[in-house]
Amino acid sequence: MSGIIPSTPLSSNKKRKLETPSSRHAVADISDISFNHQSSPATQDTPSGSSKAAESGKVLETLNPQIPPSTSENQTKLKLMANFNPHKYKFRTMNLKLLEVADYLDDQINTIARVILDHYKFDPNDFGNPTVQSQSEILTVGRIVPDSPLTEFDATLNSSSLFLETSRSGGIGQRVPLDLSSLPDYSLFPGQIACFKGINPNGDFFKVQQQYEIPYLGAPVTPLPDLEANRERLENKDMKVVVVSGPYSPSKTLQYDHLSQFVDHMNNEVKPNMIVMFGPFLDVNHPQIVSGQLNFPDLEKQPKTLDELFKFMITPILKRLTCQVILIPSTKDATSKHAAYPQDSFERKSLGLSKNFRCFPNPATFQLNELLMGCSNVDVYRDLKDVNSGSYVKEPRFDRIAKHVLEQRRYYPSVPGSIKKEKRPADSAFNVTSSGINGADEDNHISGADLHMSYMGLTELTDTLPDVMVIPSELKYFVKIIKSVIFINPGTFMKMNSNGSYAVISVKAPNVDDLEKVKVDEEGDLYLHNIWKRARVDIVRS
Repeated sequence: MSGIIPSTPLSSNKKRKLETPSSRHAVADISDISFNHQSSPATQDTPSGSSKAAESGKVLETLNPQIPPSTSENQTKLKLMANFNPHKYKFRTMNLKLLEVADYLDDQINTIARVILDHYKFDPNDFGNPTVQSQSEILTVGRIVPDSPLTEFDATLNSSSLFLETSRSGGIGQRVPLDLSSLPDYSLFPGQIACFKGINPNGDFFKVQQQYEIPYLGAPVTPLPDLEANRERLENKDMKVVVVSGPYSPSKTLQYDHLSQFVDHMNNEVKPNMIVMFGPFLDVNHPQIVSGQLNFPDLEKQPKTLDELFKFMITPILKRLTCQVILIPSTKDATSKHAAYPQDSFERKSLGLSKNFRCFPNPATFQLNELLMGCSNVDVYRDLKDVNSGSYVKEPRFDRIAKHVLEQRRYYPSVPGSIKKEKRPADSAFNVTSSGINGADEDNHISGADLHMSYMGLTELTDTLPDVMVIPSELKYFVKIIKSVIFINPGTFMKMNSNGSYAVISVKAPNVDDLEKVKVDEEGDLYLHNIWKRARVDIVRS
């Protein structure tokens, strides 16, 4: 099992490999794969909550509309394989050690430097210290950082406010201003690991002349016998997976009537093989939870804890689901005891859930038959803000972010993580800060990325790209194909007090005649999954 697990503190200097259950270390290069991305236009959101309710079930956007939607009612269990070690997520939060954080950040740079050195076949002597004056060109690998350590995470940066932070071995951890005037095309953000060629003519700044792209990981492949077994398991019918993300209650009241209707719709009409549900289920920032005014007259027994609130109100609804279900928490989940990213999973038994439920950590990479799915429940689309120029200006922002996630090999490549604040009045019942006592409004930290930096190795991609990457966002839903990976933002199940959206993935059964055969080492014939060609994705009004 250890060969398929992302690193924990100080272990990433060892060679890490992803041995997916059906891929057997097999990886195919995707750099030359081309495709046509077809998507039907999204319908315009209507402002009325009642009209959205009337549109429940309406398809808002479709990827690969030429593929007919699955009509299969075969709810056969999928072969589910987890590509992570759940015990590694059970670390203590609020226990950051400065040395461990520094070691991880340093190792992050050195790991990418080794990847670049191997890929481009550079001479190690070509690498130098960008902070030292030199009239000759050098190569350097470092981290993009703001010009001041005190810069707020949401500050607006520009090309003049970016520095390069070196590793201990590459420049004793020093920072140097970047001169990007000679670089026509770039997209840079704080936390990004980048490789530059340039000079430091006077010791005051590093003039960048060229940027080298970090090579992408390869696509997963599977042996023929495993593909045939997967096809037989589903009786040569389509695989259907539903992806939905919280919150699941309106922003004003903790009512789950709409979730109950969703469960009935899944059981009676959609009939998927698997549902992947992202938190928050009980949002820690919900007004009723913040104020502590939790009174539910319809319940025979009033909950005394937030866990009991989940068990009494949400569990009975979820237990009606007849298919396999995966639950992935959010750092905003009030019932999660692990409010940091990476995040430990829910405890299935303590929440009273049945055996068809599996609780996975955040993030998680797992296989459904041959489909390799990566899931992360931190909003990188909202948080990652890049400084761009040239051709990147015309590229859609979500496309740029998706490419950064793949290139950086991390589900959340932005450093530092976001901090979400909310202004609460001084006389608020739950604002007990000194500022509130003195009569001034207070900015309260209510959520954010909440990164536990020394364990961020658990958020890294390993030796292959996933077939499907699901990262829910508060921003508008979308589905895209980037580097042969299907990126899905299902949107939120509830938008304030009206209906939101979810995603339905229909994957055609694998047909060897339609798949691309590759050969890796001496392992025999292996086949690319080509999920981006075989899958139809519908974004549906909840």
